[in-house]
Amino acid sequence: MNKEDRDGIVWLASYPKSGNTWFRAFLTALTSGGEPDINSMDTDGIFSGKNHLEAVLDMNADYLDFRQIERFQRIAFTHLAETSKRPLFIKIHDAFTFSETDGQPLIPENCSRQGIYFVRNPLDVTLSLVNHLGKPVDRVIEKLIVNKEATFLPPKITPNSQFHQPLGTWSMHVESWLKYPSFPVHIMRYEDMKEKPFETFSKAVEALGLEAGPEQIRCAIENTRFEKLQKKEEEAGFREKQIPSSRFFFKGQSGRWKEELTGEQIEKIRKINEPMMRRFGYW
Repeated sequence: MNKEDRDGIVWLASYPKSGNTWFRAFLTALTSGGEPDINSMDTDGIFSGKNHLEAVLDMNADYLDFRQIERFQRIAFTHLAETSKRPLFIKIHDAFTFSETDGQPLIPENCSRQGIYFVRNPLDVTLSLVNHLGKPVDRVIEKLIVNKEATFLPPKITPNSQFHQPLGTWSMHVESWLKYPSFPVHIMRYEDMKEKPFETFSKAVEALGLEAGPEQIRCAIENTRFEKLQKKEEEAGFREKQIPSSRFFFKGQSGRWKEELTGEQIEKIRKINEPMMRRFGYW
């Protein structure tokens, strides 16, 4: 790749609990050639983190209104991209939305190289969020999965560490990343990451233009197997998890919903999200 190809932000985008952290661990393992330190991954933070804006613009983000936040986030991330000598891999849970003030995307497209979007069955996402947030199933469904006005801000690890992240319903979130970005977006199904990892991760490596051979990819997959990530969390903790008593790497299974959700809960999720669920083979 030439320098122009390397520049820009790669957005690692997903509805929460859809494989984003797993892929970041994979990238870290691919870069290092060994098992990743899950508390020091080789990616570049999260779009909603106030630290980026505060570091670039030397200001306290707690005193900004939403119009200023929109404007200053664009400025901060454009500056980070323009001054970086390598691609930046930024995690993002925000839906791809537009400003009510100027109609422009909240995500700065001028500095965006491409996106990787991780999609997972919302029935299983629901159960992972129950563990992640420590909330009842029905509350997660009503407040997040089927809520057109849903936003995401995990319980605060440190005061005011992140801005709110607009989500919408699960299907609204997926559609926003499929439909609106002007830059290319590569889709990864969580279920494919589990069932056919070499094929799925290899396609992502190719989409990103990374130089990695088959054995490097296989090694990175092996070093980030769910059981290994789970063991690392047990041994050293994981600073990104929200509830001290819970596991971030909890079960990582597909299809749990068949045993753990009621018919009524399944129907609530299906009723709002069925067309997009069918598109990805989830119904």
